[in-house]
Amino acid sequence: MMRENTTEEASGQTLDRRRLLQALGAGGMIAVAGCTGGGDGSESDSSGEGSGESGDDTQSVQLLTMGVGDNIKQFFEENNAAFESEYDVDVEFTSVTWDNARQTVNNRVDGGQAPDVSRWPARWIPQLVGKDALEPVDDLMDGEFGEKFAEGVANGTMYNGSHYGVPWAASNKCLYYNKDAFEAAGLDPENPALDTWEDMLAAAKALTESDEVSVPALGLAGADAIETGSQYYHYHWSHGADLVDDEGMPVVNSDGAVEALSFYTDLHLEHGVTQSSPLSSTRQDIRQLFENGDLGMVIGHVYTGLNITESQENGEVDFDYGIVQVPKGPAGRYSLFTIDTLGIFSQSEHKDIARDLIRFYFDEERRFQYSKQKGFLPVVEAVGEREYFSESKNWGPFVEAGQYARARPKLSNFSQFNDRMVQAIQEALAGQKSPQKALNDAQSDLEDAMN
Repeated sequence: MMRENTTEEASGQTLDRRRLLQALGAGGMIAVAGCTGGGDGSESDSSGEGSGESGDDTQSVQLLTMGVGDNIKQFFEENNAAFESEYDVDVEFTSVTWDNARQTVNNRVDGGQAPDVSRWPARWIPQLVGKDALEPVDDLMDGEFGEKFAEGVANGTMYNGSHYGVPWAASNKCLYYNKDAFEAAGLDPENPALDTWEDMLAAAKALTESDEVSVPALGLAGADAIETGSQYYHYHWSHGADLVDDEGMPVVNSDGAVEALSFYTDLHLEHGVTQSSPLSSTRQDIRQLFENGDLGMVIGHVYTGLNITESQENGEVDFDYGIVQVPKGPAGRYSLFTIDTLGIFSQSEHKDIARDLIRFYFDEERRFQYSKQKGFLPVVEAVGEREYFSESKNWGPFVEAGQYARARPKLSNFSQFNDRMVQAIQEALAGQKSPQKALNDAQSDLEDAMN
């Protein structure tokens, strides 16, 4: 089955106010034990970290990536071996789990032991550029090589006017619904009428009130994890709210933001259409509920459908599902868009070989195999035009969702910023504070930290 080795970075426990101010004010990173990674926790390191020494006169290049599960491990093994044979170079390959990824990258950079090439989320770029840790790759992206990518995808790797990586992977989200549950509740499974948040709520009420439906209507993430923010921001943006202004300062408590958080929390507290414990539910928890047929609706990535399809073929589940766009709010429709980059560290002594390795991995056929096996949207335009993606029940809606794509702001301290937003979401969802009070307090803390 496809693993959820996502582009999401790991999240620590909620920071208290003093530590939040210290972290945001310094633009730094706090490593906290007991964190929840962007993946499903089942990934394991594929090797130890390379030393940069190959043991003979053959040159070596170190490649560090994250979240290499069983579904993609062979891809790297075969292609690393092919690169070694073609270029007479040793590839020292390391994969770390997402919950260790950011700390690993920072520790290696700070210790002068950065790999030559590494994958990371594009939102890490500001922090790494601030450390002078990244090599600009405009020579790649401004030439013929860069024409492989759509403009919006290519721009996702830019910061301060330069490209600091090559787009490696992309993901966005759609709304899944359980056709069997919809039919049992008297809803049309082929035309579910889920265009707006109010439409979604109406369907959720119908599912909840039906004696023929035994599963919760809607999965809602509320746990202390980065993904709680990524699930909620669809509501936030679609109500006309933003996270920061053009100067990079927080604006999280606007009227639209209060409306969005009120709607989000009312789904559980007032309407009772969610699973029983949103505060302890991660995005992975509600995804797995839906994949098992135990949930009516969930916002998810493409691999949710790929996982269900595989389970259906294996006889493990027996229900049908549909995919529609994330509902729109008063200010429009948004699908959270995340990009990972593959870049070169400034410390590398093998920058030419590193560029060769990047070009090698962006051969069209290799990119097709990677996107197909991994469950990410193709970043290379020619790959996305292949029938495998364009004609697919699972992929088609996500290709369409590209027009609603929106990325989180590039802030060097975004992890801490997001932690504070998740705290506000939890406070409102638990009924500890009103949405207005929770967001006002978050705004005050973030202003103090970022001024």
